[in-house]
Amino acid sequence: MHSFERLLVNEIQVNLRLENKLALLDLNGDVTAHAEKRITSAYERAAAQKLKAVILNFSNVGYINSAGMAIIIALLTKAQNSGERLCAFGLSPHFQKIFEIVGLLKYVPHFADEEEARAHCAAQ
Repeated sequence: MHSFERLLVNEIQVNLRLENKLALLDLNGDVTAHAEKRITSAYERAAAQKLKAVILNFSNVGYINSAGMAIIIALLTKAQNSGERLCAFGLSPHFQKIFEIVGLLKYVPHFADEEEARAHCAAQ
């Protein structure tokens, strides 16, 4: 990677919170190909706990590219294969529209905030 490119990428930080049968992945930074290892690793640690649902927190994500969308689709596939629900909150209106265009909102419900996402996932 060139130093110029490195300046453009806001490295992702992923915080995993496990609570009851829910996992929350707090994403902070850009969701690009550079984020795949960290996001996937956090998801796999969560999935090992035999969870009911994984909630993705996009509140501190400023950029998602096509590689980032592919990561989210891969997580959705893994969640479906494991019988888990994948939910999200904190997407900007722009990214909500992209998720809708791509068809992800049919499979990854988006909520206004963490409390709504938790309530929905806990009830399922």
